[in-house]
Amino acid sequence: MSLLLSLIFSVGIAHAADEASCPDFSELRDGTKIQQILAGNGECFFSVTPDDAWKDLVYRDHLFTSEGMFMVFNSYGPGEESKTTAAREFYMFPRVSETFSYEWNDDTRELTVTHVTGDKFVFESKKARLKSISRANVSVADYVEATNRGGIEISNFQGLLLDGGFKMGSSPTANPNANSVMKDVNNSACTLKNTEIFKYTTDGESYLRYRDQALIAFVQKRCPKLKTP
Repeated sequence: MSLLLSLIFSVGIAHAADEASCPDFSELRDGTKIQQILAGNGECFFSVTPDDAWKDLVYRDHLFTSEGMFMVFNSYGPGEESKTTAAREFYMFPRVSETFSYEWNDDTRELTVTHVTGDKFVFESKKARLKSISRANVSVADYVEATNRGGIEISNFQGLLLDGGFKMGSSPTANPNANSVMKDVNNSACTLKNTEIFKYTTDGESYLRYRDQALIAFVQKRCPKLKTP
């Protein structure tokens, strides 16, 4: 989990949240733990984790950020974190809010998290397993293993989806020399250098270069074949 925390705090932010909009809390229900924290850099984080993750350290964690990121964090068991943990990152645009909301449904044993994009992520509360995303198709692997790139694939998102890739031991978008892929609702793709989308600081933080309207304008010029919102 220490690597997950380092991933969280390596992400910079241009527009900060505050304690009123992002109060720290944690809740446990059924087999799922949720937690919200306000990071020192002003970004708000909301995580969905299986409650039994500590037993064998083999689990899939889901992290939402107020910048529109959805991170899939994988732990493959005890050992050196560079070899036993990994992250897959998606950014979703446009964003319509800077706060999250959630709702438990005890009858269906589900948790619904509303991201800052307005999209509803539905989880099975028994095991914190993602079931659906309201404006996208999603496939979820049964097993947590390094060969399935985090185990979650998102397609046909009704907006713009930036797939930041998958990396063992660290954040994939933390590498300025790597590429990310922007996709539209039709899954048409445009490969971008990370430095085109992210700014990198000398102390290792990265943050998005654009807010939503500026990003859409950038994509229209840089990736003219993509359908923009």
